[in-house]
Amino acid sequence: MNKESLASHLPLHVFDEAIFENIVDDLVNKGYSIQLNNLPAFIVDALLRCQATISEEEYKTAGIGRADDFQHATEVRGDEICWITGSTEEGKLWLSWCEALQKYINRTLFMGLFSFESHFACYEPGKFYKRHVDAFRGQSNRVLSLVAYLNNNWSEEEGGALKLYIDENDNEGVTVMPQMGTFVVFLSEQFPHEVLPSTRERHSVAGWYRVNG
Repeated sequence: MNKESLASHLPLHVFDEAIFENIVDDLVNKGYSIQLNNLPAFIVDALLRCQATISEEEYKTAGIGRADDFQHATEVRGDEICWITGSTEEGKLWLSWCEALQKYINRTLFMGLFSFESHFACYEPGKFYKRHVDAFRGQSNRVLSLVAYLNNNWSEEEGGALKLYIDENDNEGVTVMPQMGTFVVFLSEQFPHEVLPSTRERHSVAGWYRVNG
């Protein structure tokens, strides 16, 4: 029986508690965790299958701000997104895995994570997302960000790196290439970050854990 079929019968944390523990250790020590090629293969496969069912029309131009403050700002970001609602079995599996991580973090760090939202993101060649933070202090209930990558055989020459900055004064940053199976978790308010332009189409999944209220 493979992992995917096992996953329908056993709790997801059976496979992933070692990964979750690495993430928790990193969050305690650094505030961010870079997991190179460490997203479980059955989750990567599920995301790829889910992505394959999405039509071009379902992708929408991303913007900045929420609700009444929402606006398209192509000078800031150029990706197209499609929200993951759990309407497919593959989408449900991804959201379930993220929920298992949420429960593990709450159990070990008492962060009070309450909900999770996630979308696919596609960057056409040359598109980018300028330096920003996912939550402004005291103005959002996003507390933990997650980004996972779905690009096979990605090389540094193709660009498209995530640059994660330690604080607002950091201009060097940590570079993460968007290679399939790599994912990053970081405190939403604390770490500015940006997506650099690439020479080929770039695919990722972004998500945010929230606290209630």
